[in-house]
Amino acid sequence: MENVLFISCIRFSMQLLISEYPYTTSWKKRKAFGVQLVAGLLAYLLAATVVYKIATGIPFSSPVVVILYYLALFGLSLGLMQICFETTWEELLFAGVCGYATQHIAFACVTIVTQLAENSFNTIEDFLFIRLLPYVCASAIAYFGLIRRNAGQIEFKKRDIRQIWLAFGILSTVIIISVLVDYDFLRKDALFMQNVFCKIYAITCSIFAIFIAFFLSRQNHIQHENEIMESMLHNIAEQQMLSQETINLINIKCHDLKYRISKIPSITDEKDQLEYINSVKDTVAIYDNIFQTGNNALDLVLTEKSLRCNEYNIKFSCMADGKEIFFMGSTDLYALLGNLMDNAIESVLKEENEEKQIISLNISNRNGGCHLHMENYCTDSVEFVDGLPVTTKADKDYHGFGVRSIRYITQKYYGDLLMRSENNRFLTDIIFYQDL
Repeated sequence: MENVLFISCIRFSMQLLISEYPYTTSWKKRKAFGVQLVAGLLAYLLAATVVYKIATGIPFSSPVVVILYYLALFGLSLGLMQICFETTWEELLFAGVCGYATQHIAFACVTIVTQLAENSFNTIEDFLFIRLLPYVCASAIAYFGLIRRNAGQIEFKKRDIRQIWLAFGILSTVIIISVLVDYDFLRKDALFMQNVFCKIYAITCSIFAIFIAFFLSRQNHIQHENEIMESMLHNIAEQQMLSQETINLINIKCHDLKYRISKIPSITDEKDQLEYINSVKDTVAIYDNIFQTGNNALDLVLTEKSLRCNEYNIKFSCMADGKEIFFMGSTDLYALLGNLMDNAIESVLKEENEEKQIISLNISNRNGGCHLHMENYCTDSVEFVDGLPVTTKADKDYHGFGVRSIRYITQKYYGDLLMRSENNRFLTDIIFYQDL
């Protein structure tokens, strides 16, 4: 590499960093980002200079040196991103692989165009149209066509490190082949093949690397999440059976009260009789929480959650026509309403004003569809990602499954889900049209 100029090192670094930038736009910046960026760029420039001196100082010419040189600059770019952003190594590698692939696509396109056009440029034109603008355009296409379009979708936030390493392996193969083809011993006899067909191959492989890093990670995450959802629904089915047994016991106890009531006349002491009657009333009061909507699964979950509200002195208002939601499987209905109620209960318990510890639920027919509306007070600020509220708990993956299961079940029955926070209230609307 003794004939390589230092300016080429600067140009490649500039092109690589431009290409990596779009993949970092959603990351959280470190404090004093401007200072960190300047310090990081200076550190990168210093380290890149050292790498360049070492590579050009090797007395013999070898493609291995060139490959290691480019991989070293790639590694330094990962270090620069680590200095500037608070993110994981999986995200760093993801951005690096996709950025390098984007840079190589632009490089291959420029090589093809210059080979076919055979135009000559002055220094300024060469910098603008060959060294800079193609990489800016490629980065813009990646941002607007891929990154921004899928921004906020949680499936794209979960990176499968195995897929990223696979994409890195493919990209490394592309770089190695490009270096070998560009070497002098192949330049003499196959210039057109080198600069056109091999670059088309490089473009194809680079696009494939981005596809693997982006979409296969997403599909793998969706499949894994759906498997967990089905497992959760299976566990909920078992919980549903236990809850049904609990309701049956409540019914038995309420029937047993007939015997206790028959004993009241035999109590002669007026005070004891009054205490006994009050205890009977308290026991009977639990039967007020038994729902009869015409849908056994709905009755079960509403009764269970109503009892829980009663335990915490939460006012629960419900108007539900169970026949409107007959189409939904009992386990799915139990899971859907159970998660909605659990989230609402957890939210209102945070309210210091007991008058705001209220939950309202309505299930009715609206415009020929089954409409479910739930609302509760929520004075906390709620952050939404991809239309779903983000949990405030530390284990976001586990605790986020509640709202994701609500969306999963809604989509399973071809429904539409809308969650929103307004005027210190959290509102959920779900509508199903069974004739569609």
